[in-house]
Amino acid sequence: MSDRATSERGSGSGNKPWLDATELFGLEAASLNKAAVPAERQARIDAGREVRKVVPRSSFAEWRPAANRADPISILEDQAKERVPELVPIRYSRMLASPFAFYRGAAAVMAADLAAEPTTGITAQACGDAHLMNFGAYAAPDRRLVFDLNDFDETLPAPFEWDLKRLCASIEIAGRSNGLGAQDCRAAVERAAEAYQAAARLLAGLRFLDAWYTRIDIERVLEVVQQSAEPENAKATEREVRKAQRRTNLRTLEKMTVIEDGRLRIREDRPLIERYSPADSEALEAIIQASLEDYAATLQPDRKMLFERYRLVDFARKVVGVGSVGTEAFMALMMGDRDDDPLFLQMKEAKTSVLAPFAGASKYSHQGERVVQGQRLMQAASDSFLGWVQGYGPRRLDYYVRQLRDMKGSIEVESLNAGRLLGYGELCAATLAKAHSRAGDAAAISGYVGSGPVFREALSEYSSRYADQNELDHALLVEAVASGRVEAAPALA
Repeated sequence: MSDRATSERGSGSGNKPWLDATELFGLEAASLNKAAVPAERQARIDAGREVRKVVPRSSFAEWRPAANRADPISILEDQAKERVPELVPIRYSRMLASPFAFYRGAAAVMAADLAAEPTTGITAQACGDAHLMNFGAYAAPDRRLVFDLNDFDETLPAPFEWDLKRLCASIEIAGRSNGLGAQDCRAAVERAAEAYQAAARLLAGLRFLDAWYTRIDIERVLEVVQQSAEPENAKATEREVRKAQRRTNLRTLEKMTVIEDGRLRIREDRPLIERYSPADSEALEAIIQASLEDYAATLQPDRKMLFERYRLVDFARKVVGVGSVGTEAFMALMMGDRDDDPLFLQMKEAKTSVLAPFAGASKYSHQGERVVQGQRLMQAASDSFLGWVQGYGPRRLDYYVRQLRDMKGSIEVESLNAGRLLGYGELCAATLAKAHSRAGDAAAISGYVGSGPVFREALSEYSSRYADQNELDHALLVEAVASGRVEAAPALA
């Protein structure tokens, strides 16, 4: 059976593969150097192949919980000890919603599971939480909409396959949550793994500069989808892209602010967006202002000059994400010298990566800097206002700073049918390969993953088995809430 026939087995979607990495990355013929592979690079490809003798690719299929596997609820409870107590029930509430929602919040659980398995030892800058919802669109500094990884709270150098396993398992879990059958889920995972193989192979053959500058423009994604996907799926993708393009600072100004006593203020939406009492706000404003001044020092000089043209107008606490709920996060409204020149920033607490106990501590003592530097390594284009700061006050928490919204958009995973899950999984996997190639050994990764069906079939089997485990872990959380062991808030958006 051919590789393509194997990858299409039981897809049930009627979709042919639409992803071509060369086209997706927008590479010109001149970039595809047909010269012989340099001896040094070929040696690294061969070294990657040699790793298969120690950790066979077929072994990726093997998932069994370790005999001493930690109780997943205990892991979540340990994380809760370092979080804002009144927000922790919101986190549990969001994780209760479905096995996929639980998976999004359980990066620490999976990190421990991944560390208990044999690893390739082929290291890249890892996202640390590479599930489907942590990819998306955003505006690059040149104002073009790009697609890339967009969450780096857990980033750290680690075995490349940890990211890939987390992504593939998320595809299986999302498919199940959407009511897709086993064949559709399996096909989506296999095709994602195949996309990773193809992108890794392509990137391993490029000149270093060509690989470094490679990025995925959303307009190119739209062209590929419109040409290759079913019409209804192509239209759904286009709607999501256009929605992201409308998420500008000006649109955010309309939606998230209100005039109170003649002053522009962030609109409250308790407990998700909460302003501070007048008695506290004056002291806190001084703290936030001082923090922003320290943050500005981490920006490039040209961007620092631009940032300093804005003034702080208001700030509020904002609950974000699923796994991040309970960590401190603030939004700051900055304004230029006119009423239609807003800049919204998010200050988000950065804790030690969930990978650190297993992959080793970061070389950056400031966890916000760890996040920012990891993001800059993995993304082809990063937010102009990406920086870090240490907060004032008794706890001196580490934060990273970025724009709150700047044409940021993510797909509604809950709406993905079989065909769209296939295509989106491919897109995310190719994106992950690109990210790994920037701060990892693309040649060794390509040599290990190869191009045949063994690797992708093993990942598909692993994803199915880990999805079973995730459902059991989700059930444990349901039981823990029912028994009163942990408290969940009423359902919130």
